[in-house]
Amino acid sequence: MKLYWSISKKMYILRNDIYQNRKKIISFCLGAVAYTLLLTYFWTLFSDTFGQMLDLFPDAVKAIAGFGDDLSVTGFLNGEFMHLIGPLIIGAFGITIGSSSIATEEGNKTIDQILTLSISRTRFYIEKYLALVFCILLLAIIFSITLGIGSLVFNFDISLINLLYAAIALFSFGLCTGSISFSIGAITGKRSIAASITAFIAITGYVFDSIYTVVDKLDFTRYIALHYYYNSNAVIQNGVNSLHILVISLLIIISFIIGLYVFYQRDIKS
Repeated sequence: MKLYWSISKKMYILRNDIYQNRKKIISFCLGAVAYTLLLTYFWTLFSDTFGQMLDLFPDAVKAIAGFGDDLSVTGFLNGEFMHLIGPLIIGAFGITIGSSSIATEEGNKTIDQILTLSISRTRFYIEKYLALVFCILLLAIIFSITLGIGSLVFNFDISLINLLYAAIALFSFGLCTGSISFSIGAITGKRSIAASITAFIAITGYVFDSIYTVVDKLDFTRYIALHYYYNSNAVIQNGVNSLHILVISLLIIISFIIGLYVFYQRDIKS
């Protein structure tokens, strides 16, 4: 009991941050469930004519949209879900939580009150970040569980390993965008700056990842596109690319370290 109380006291900032973001968490999770179930239902309507529908579009359009030659449910989900809407939702969630985590505390002048309670900046930063990790992991798991439920309800076949691949990819993308926005928010103390810069990185990453598939001369753009490292391998179909996961992991670690270093050193507005 004493150990639990000690841990509970130490995790106060983490628990409080999750509680403060409860409305955002519930809203995004409900939206993820609704969208995913609707998408799986659409597959039952179009599964027999999916290939014919794709033939109506030029190859360049199909490549940009993330569709390939696989006409199975995983090919459908790669284009409709993993390529655009999935990362859009979890990326927006990561940016929303990450950009406001520290910057909002500073903007509301509440950070000084917290740091005067014998709480170090390092502990404050780490617990805030762990809350971000928890939130993004929760949404990624809900996405995958809902896909699994959809496959049972609407009777289509998708393996547990495919669901695991989807969860890993979505979590890595969401945590990367969340970490960048979290770090910028900690460095600048400005939520709007953190959100804007990270959204720009995510959007241009999608654009660059789309361009290289149709314009050979711009092939080099994929290497500076976050979206390329997230799903160029069509993760839900082919599994996780270890090199790409390594690149995303390095971006997360670098963002975390730089943010912590600057936050620890800089003056905090009071």
